[in-house]
Amino acid sequence: MTDVTTLQAVSADQIAADIEGLQQNIDEIKEDPSVLSEYLSTLPSKAISLGFRVFLIIVIFFLGSRLIRLIRNLVKGGLTYYGANANVVRFLDSIIKYTLYITLVFGLAVNLGFDASTIVALVGSIGVTIGLALQGSLSNLAGGVLLLIMKPFEAGDYIKDINTGLSGTVEEVQIFYTKVITDNGFEAMIPNGSLANNSIINYSRHDTRQLIQEFGISYGSDIEKAREILLELVNREPSLIREGKPEPVVYVKSLDDSCVTLVVRAFFSNKIYKEFVALGFRLNEGAKTEFDKAGIEIPFNQMDVHLSSEKAPASQKQ
Repeated sequence: MTDVTTLQAVSADQIAADIEGLQQNIDEIKEDPSVLSEYLSTLPSKAISLGFRVFLIIVIFFLGSRLIRLIRNLVKGGLTYYGANANVVRFLDSIIKYTLYITLVFGLAVNLGFDASTIVALVGSIGVTIGLALQGSLSNLAGGVLLLIMKPFEAGDYIKDINTGLSGTVEEVQIFYTKVITDNGFEAMIPNGSLANNSIINYSRHDTRQLIQEFGISYGSDIEKAREILLELVNREPSLIREGKPEPVVYVKSLDDSCVTLVVRAFFSNKIYKEFVALGFRLNEGAKTEFDKAGIEIPFNQMDVHLSSEKAPASQKQ
């Protein structure tokens, strides 16, 4: 209560002082009307000076923008020439862009007559406030820096975020978010902090990948015939790696309740992840078609119901 009373007293004293100063100015004008006329006579020159300064600032801003664009193009060209990662180029370009524009605006404000120390203090206080309000965004910024340094993935890689279960092709690593295009064509923005602090599966890291795919056949089917069919299907694929990797194999993995499980293992090119996925689909379809032609049965869950024709004993009827 005491603080409120003190604040009201200070405000009342300040208002009274402002009124008193205004009254003194009015009294001076009454005593010497030439003061007002002198002030009015200087208005045109002040207006011209202000207009020229504004025009000069517009010109400087225009030239500064062109210079910033030139610097960005030079930096991007140099980084690209020396083989820098595309994500690194975009990330550094964004930082350079915002830094140079902030510097340009700061210089223009000083040219307008604002005190540099006041502007620095104002920017500092605003920065602290924004930093406290945007802690999550700052963690995403730090995550983006880590992603560019560690390089767990690059533009064009197919990744999966274990935390969210989201998967897709990386299009761009931005300052705060990574842009990912999902399989159905949606654009997803994943926070860099999440990608930097959680597990990620990169399906496109290596150019070759081993396909491990299971097929079930009935116990009465010919295992050797099924093996020949599966190997023939695998060898038809143009993306099969034939040099430097083990030959494709088909072996019996397990003897399950209703089927014999065969496993195909072979190395294929993984340069385009979606093509590798489509390979598995083609093998499934081809196996079904060729198994049917060869009379190899693919078992499926079924239920046999047996009806008894025996009559119930008389004691049970009662």
